[in-house]
Amino acid sequence: MAKTESEQVVADESPEATPSEAPPTNGTGSPASTGLGTAGAIRGCPIPAGAVIFGELTSAFVDGPRLIRFLGDRKHTGALVDAGGGGTQVAVIHEGNVVALVGAGSGGSDTKRLDKLALPGPGAADEHELTVLTYRPEISLALGQLVNLPERFERMHGSFVDLPALLQFLRREKANGAVRVTTRNDTGIVLLRGGEVLGAYTRQKPELEDAEVVFPLAKEADAEIDVHVGALSLPPPSVSAASVA
Repeated sequence: MAKTESEQVVADESPEATPSEAPPTNGTGSPASTGLGTAGAIRGCPIPAGAVIFGELTSAFVDGPRLIRFLGDRKHTGALVDAGGGGTQVAVIHEGNVVALVGAGSGGSDTKRLDKLALPGPGAADEHELTVLTYRPEISLALGQLVNLPERFERMHGSFVDLPALLQFLRREKANGAVRVTTRNDTGIVLLRGGEVLGAYTRQKPELEDAEVVFPLAKEADAEIDVHVGALSLPPPSVSAASVA
């Protein structure tokens, strides 16, 4: 089963796994900025399902920029998902600050790391659906690393990678971040903290489950595997919610 925050404490007690109070790094050992990764094209980064708060919202009566500022003021942890205009924008939030901004076209195509959200307000001609999700803090942190860290291993073909063995390797290294498996029809994500699996999901099966939910994808003929792992710093690199919309 996916680990809870309390269960994760045991895995994080060793010196190797303890989040650093030192300046954050970008995954290559070099100092990172206090903001997010540079805007630009990236591989698919679907987000998992979470507990939905506020019910179904629409920009017909909800002011998107005010909503994300509200979430920042309330120290929310989760995600704001904006769907409309032929695409989706997501802000991943940790304790009120934004740790990742990502956008994609229909079906997850043309995924990009963003530097701003284009959120409509009431009265805009293009009506969007707005969803606020709640995540455990460690899930938001791992998603931030997935979106912002460079790949440690990139586009490894599934024909020569044993995914369970790769996860065991990352467990021995007490890795923090995520593993992505990409195929033509789906994308699977395994989130890690201290080498332990926090949860796994795919675009078509977004509920957090055990890592086994991703294993079939790694056996597809066109599967490619990326590994985004690096140092976990607290507080994480982030920007204020008020600054992104």
